[in-house]
Amino acid sequence: MAATVPGAVRVIRGDARRLPGIPAGSIDLVLTSPPYPMIPQWDAQFGALGARGPVAMRRLLAEAWRACRRVLVPGGLLAVVIGDALRRDAGGFRLWPNHAHTLIDAERAGLRPLPYLLWKKPTNRPNAYLGSGFLPPNAYVTLDCEYVLLFRNGGPRRFPAHEPRREASRFSRAERDRWFSQVWGDVRGARQGAEGRRTGAFPPELAARLVRMFSVVGDTVLDPFAGTGTTLWAAAALGRNAIGVELDPGVYRALAAEARRRTPA
Repeated sequence: MAATVPGAVRVIRGDARRLPGIPAGSIDLVLTSPPYPMIPQWDAQFGALGARGPVAMRRLLAEAWRACRRVLVPGGLLAVVIGDALRRDAGGFRLWPNHAHTLIDAERAGLRPLPYLLWKKPTNRPNAYLGSGFLPPNAYVTLDCEYVLLFRNGGPRRFPAHEPRREASRFSRAERDRWFSQVWGDVRGARQGAEGRRTGAFPPELAARLVRMFSVVGDTVLDPFAGTGTTLWAAAALGRNAIGVELDPGVYRALAAEARRRTPA
């Protein structure tokens, strides 16, 4: 791929369910990793928005997917990096299938599900287990994959023959063969903050790969749960314009300051 001029980065303080200041049909790719329902680290964030319990948490994310569809161009793509949860409720230990609910809710929002990716994190221990160890039947399978769910707003985007931006975004045969295989085991997980504090960050390599796969140079990429800005920095470095929406005021201020630092004078 030819070298590209870095894209612009814009940061908006706002709610992913509203996407304020973003016109309809103006976004080519939405790439995000939202808070995962029923993961304890996100309970306070969901609770601050009045979402307590799995049904309310899923309903909140479903509103965000409807907003994403509103701002996507025809043929624009939504990529959601999300994992399932393991947690006890009144009935005991169980799986909370966040990926399955996201597939259903995004489709109900009018987006078309596409074949998804499985991100197998190589940082996880291959011999980890839960439950009774060597004695059947009460051990549990370890969750060592997250999902990259893919959706399209209608049919494929159309381009003129030999469109320059698309040609400048070409990937190699080796990249195509590796990236479009369903299981990714070659992307390491991101560090989750100092002193074990989790931030929900996903790795820059994952973001960059998805940006290259599902957008072209000059496109606009949105992250409605911008967080640490991984999507924004990856998109801008690859010649795409990036918009991040972040609700938390402290996270927003840090994100906006970093965007100013990275913007050329």
